[in-house]
Order: sequence, then structure tokens, then C-alpha cells
Amino acid sequence: MAKTKIIVTIGPASGDKNIIKAFLREGVAGFRINFSHGSPSIWDEYLEYIEYAEKELDVYPAIIGDLTGPQLRIGEFKAFGVKKGDRVKLVYAKESDEEKNIPVFNRKIFDLLDPGDIVLLDDGKIRLHVEEANIDYASLVVLNDGFITPRKTILIAGKDLELPVLTRYDVECVKYAVSRNFTYLALSYVRYPQDIYTLRELLAKLGASHIGIIAKIETRSAIKNLSQVVREADAVIIARGDLGMHYSLEEIPRLQKLIIMRSIEIGKPVIVATQLLESLVNNPQPTRSEVVDVINAVNDSVDALLLTSETAMGRYPIEAVKWLKRIIRVAEQWSSEGYGKRTTGSEELDIRDKYAKGLVSLAENISSKVLIYTKTGTMPSKIAKYRPEVPVYVGSSCKHIVRKLSIYRGLNPVHVAEADESTDYEEGLNKLYKQLLDKNEITYGDVIVLTYGRRETTLHVIKIIQVL
Repeated sequence: MAKTKIIVTIGPASGDKNIIKAFLREGVAGFRINFSHGSPSIWDEYLEYIEYAEKELDVYPAIIGDLTGPQLRIGEFKAFGVKKGDRVKLVYAKESDEEKNIPVFNRKIFDLLDPGDIVLLDDGKIRLHVEEANIDYASLVVLNDGFITPRKTILIAGKDLELPVLTRYDVECVKYAVSRNFTYLALSYVRYPQDIYTLRELLAKLGASHIGIIAKIETRSAIKNLSQVVREADAVIIARGDLGMHYSLEEIPRLQKLIIMRSIEIGKPVIVATQLLESLVNNPQPTRSEVVDVINAVNDSVDALLLTSETAMGRYPIEAVKWLKRIIRVAEQWSSEGYGKRTTGSEELDIRDKYAKGLVSLAENISSKVLIYTKTGTMPSKIAKYRPEVPVYVGSSCKHIVRKLSIYRGLNPVHVAEADESTDYEEGLNKLYKQLLDKNEITYGDVIVLTYGRRETTLHVIKIIQVL
């Protein structure tokens, strides 16, 4: 059973009942719905297919809604082609009829522009060098051939625009996610911990404080405030695509390692996204460099890998998951043989952290499996922080907690069907043990560490048994 989790994006290529069931059979731990595409009726359809598949297979994956976030876009004009060396203008306007004039109806971008800046259009497809910048227009030189079309994104490389973290559309998407009981919301273009507070306050007002917040690290400000952002978030996504708009490409591997290391130290799940197996959008197998990229991420102890366009719009969505699963299995095997560097949490904040660290050490020293029953998910998340190399089964009567823990590295969440909110920890642990025994997840001769920590006290219980 792989420790590193797989999350997939649902889209036109995978929004099918049988494909979603196939994903779950392959061990997919979470589904991402990108609110930048589709509509509530389409998302409802995806959720219906997921619900159908999970009931049939008795698994409960995380459901992640990805908020669009504040994106600045150019206005209306007649599309035109450009060649390297051509000159164009940015003008302060909603629309323009002038040839090679690009309207932008936002003063902030003109306030930020300086000669020498690089402006990126359409997610970096068009690069422009600023020659002259004024209060309501700027002259730019085109750096690559291409086609400039209206309503595309615009940003200044290396500079963050101060825009509201949540747009009106985002707020509507949050309300939708609350109504459908999503597990997590991914917040785009996070710059400061206050951005996460804003979304958390909105969720509280909507009576949905249980929904987790994933901070997408994709701006310079987020890197500058990395520790504070990671501490405030419930999980982190390394959004390498947008990160590459603000940093030179050769810097991205270093930043990826930095974010992974800091997230693990603090004890928050960290997810790597963008172009993991991009070639599988059109081809049935990955490139060698993609395989190396995935193996390096697994060796760095990430919690999960997120497929985006590969499963949302690619020709081979199931093959993409199978390949990712295969590469993860090989990488984890090498790590267990001592080829990979094991990274674990280092910030011990309280007695629970110390207990979790000691528990992992004990279980590894006696080569046992770990069974823990939880009502809040707190203790299992602390155990995951120390990257256990032994199987850890987490039982809970709450499906939301099971979904939430499904993206954590090394945890195998189990819904204990016969338990409920009133079930005592001892009883819940016994029910989990019996359920795993019935499913042959634990078998004769296995050494088992049974454990739980009571949320209302500092009491932590550990029992060591052997299955007979």
C-alpha cells in the first residue's frame, strides 16, 4: 500500500462514472474540482459519480474545490498576431479599437510597471518587455511569436498585485462547496496568512469551519511569508505553474524543496502539482524526465501528488493514474532500501507531538502495524508529521474526518461503519480491529500497536498485541 497519495482533477476527460470508479480502484485518495471551469450543474454531476463509486467500493476520498482567485485580465479588442521584436501598448481602458493596443482596466498595474519589467499574457504564452511606463499607458516589445487574444490573464513577472483574495465569484463557489460538504477548499494566490483568515472567517459565518483550507503557494509574497502561511493553512499545494511565472524556471526545484521541507517540519500536508505527467495528455506513457521528477518528489516525502490536465482533459486519464501509482511504488521501495532521504517533522509543539514521535519510533522498532481510533483527526495528523514507515490505519465514525485524513502521507483512513459519535475510544478501536481483521488487512502473526488519545484529557493509551 503506497504511502504517497494520488489526487486527480475531474474534468471533461474523466467526468464519467466508470472512470471515477477506476480511479478509486487504483487507490486515488482525493478529487479536485476546478471552479475555473464548468458550472454547478456539471460539478453536481461529478459529485454524483464520486458518491456512486465510493459507496460501491466503501472508500471516502477527499473532495477539494479549487477557487479561481483574483486574476487580472486584459479587456476587449480585436485579436492579433505578433512577432518577436514587435511593439505593442498597454492602455488604461476596458476596450480598444486601436491596432496593437491592449486595454487593461486597472490602475494598479500601471502603478507597478517599470521599464525593464516582463509582462506575461495568457499564463505566460506571450512575454513582453516594458520599454516605457506611464500612468495610463505603457510601451512594450514582444519577446516571442504568438497570438494575443482578449480577456486573457496578465501579470508582471516577480511582482504581486494587491488584489482582494476572494472575488464575488469565489464567494459563490465557497457557498456551493459548503452546500455540498466539500472536504477542502484550495485558496489561490495566497500572499499572507491574513488571506487564509479571510476565507476561514467566511466559512465560519456559513457554519462550515470543518472545511479545511489548502494554501496554494504560487506568488513571491507567499514564499516570503512561507512559515506563517503554512502554519495558518490546513495543507499546502505547490502550484508550480504559477510559481514559474514569478521565478525563473531553474529556481523552481529549490523552491519546491523549501516548501516541502517547511511544511513537513510544521506538520502540514504538502501536495505537488502541475506537469507531473504532462506528456500523458496526448501520449500513453510519460517521459523519462517526468518519471525522475515524480521520484524526486516522493523521495522528498511529499504527502500527495496532484494530476491536473492529465486527468481533466487528457486522452489517457486512467493510464496517468496507473503510471503515477507505479512510479510511486518504485520510489517508495527505493526509499525503504535507504536510497531516499527521509524527511520528518522537527517542530515539537506540545505533548501530543512528542507522543506521536515516540509512537512512530516504537512501531518502527518492533515492525508493527498501528491502529488508532480518532474523533477529531488531531492525533493521526501528528503521527503523519513523523512520516511513519509502517502501515497506520486510522478509524473514525465520521466520514468527513476520514476524507480529510485521506491526503496525509502514510495514513490509511477507515470509516468504522458500526461506530457513531457516542462510541468510546476503546470500543471504536475494537470495532476498527475487527473490521480490518474481516478484510484481511491484519492477519495471523501481525504485531499491532493499538492507540488513541482522549481529546478532553492528556491521556494517551498504547497497547501492543499480536494477532493470534
